[in-house]
Amino acid sequence: MDIIMSLRQTAQDLLERLGLVSSATSGTMERQEPSILDNFLRERKASFLSDLYAGSGNEWIVVTGNEAGDLDSIASAIGYAFLSSDAKIIPFIQTKRSDLHLRPENILAFSLASLDTSHLLTASDIDRGIQAYNCSYILVDHNRILPTCNGTVLGVLDHHEDEGFHKDAKPRTIQPVGSCASLVTVHFKQRLQGATSGELADIATLLLSAILIDTGGLKAGGKATDVDFEGAELLVPQTGIASTSSMVEIRKKPPSSLDALSHRLAQTKSSVDHLSTSDLLRRDYKEYSIAGLQIGLSTVPIGLKFLVKRDIRGFWSDIDSWITDRSLDILGVLTTYRSKRKNKHRRQLLFLVRPGREQIEKKLFDGIGDDKELACEERRIAGLGARRGRCWRQGNVKATRKTVAPLVRKILEDSNVE
Repeated sequence: MDIIMSLRQTAQDLLERLGLVSSATSGTMERQEPSILDNFLRERKASFLSDLYAGSGNEWIVVTGNEAGDLDSIASAIGYAFLSSDAKIIPFIQTKRSDLHLRPENILAFSLASLDTSHLLTASDIDRGIQAYNCSYILVDHNRILPTCNGTVLGVLDHHEDEGFHKDAKPRTIQPVGSCASLVTVHFKQRLQGATSGELADIATLLLSAILIDTGGLKAGGKATDVDFEGAELLVPQTGIASTSSMVEIRKKPPSSLDALSHRLAQTKSSVDHLSTSDLLRRDYKEYSIAGLQIGLSTVPIGLKFLVKRDIRGFWSDIDSWITDRSLDILGVLTTYRSKRKNKHRRQLLFLVRPGREQIEKKLFDGIGDDKELACEERRIAGLGARRGRCWRQGNVKATRKTVAPLVRKILEDSNVE
């Protein structure tokens, strides 16, 4: 794909800018020999699939992130498996291989970490789905095993609201930090501290990229917690991106090289204007069963005005199809973007309810509109027509799906709407 080649070149240019490679050795992201991380993924994938189809899947531990397939989930899964001492542990990506390109920031981070995506174990690589086999699991970036998996949960590392499952898992670390990759990094603190300089460069780069994206670049006063800063301090010496001395004041101001990496990742993450509404809905999508209802929440990095204006019929057609094809009772579209005029961070909410659910509709819309944490202001949206929907602009731009999903759950469970 042209977009993949373009992102590889972007990664090469960024590596040169950060001083991690010289222009004399540039021209391609391909190495003469695969990296340690790449070899690990290739060999583990081949061994796992061989054992799985031979009936020995129960000997393996599968580390998996959530179904949204964001960089934090994928990097956390890869990082945990790679840093573990277990010989039969493998990261599993819930995303279909054909959908990996929907997140260009992931492709960029993979290239920075010299990772060949063909060596990733994805949902497309397993006949009948992984739930058909008796594996054990480590959950990262979520804390309740998904229907797409089936087996014993041995461990949990997550930064979402605790849903109260898998109480016997060890470790079971559920902590409201900026990035799950930070929890994985700190969990393997001794391994990282005991490594020689550069020994773990690729996995450290991947984990650091995830932390930077999820914390908004480790900016002071932002999403980053002490655990996130500690994670970055453990990873940076391995990457070579910044000197140890430049990290002394990271909690006040990150080094310029980290700023450069963070800016490029954020810019790449937002470069999705070419994607259809259907692609945008599925690139960062989670589905929930709450009070007997099916709810889908999709985070979209583009404003609703742009999406509707570029193709109003296509937008609503894709919305309608998404609800129908997935038999959803409720669809929430959560946008996050920057305004063109003042470059301010904005968030919007668009919620639609299947016709015939008037009681749900009123409870949900009133609950969202009255919530003080979201601080929503109702807005019109062109083309809504007779659909049962409501649109708001969020006053609190720090409130992500981690805030919206628990709110929706509380509204529906408190309403007795089954």
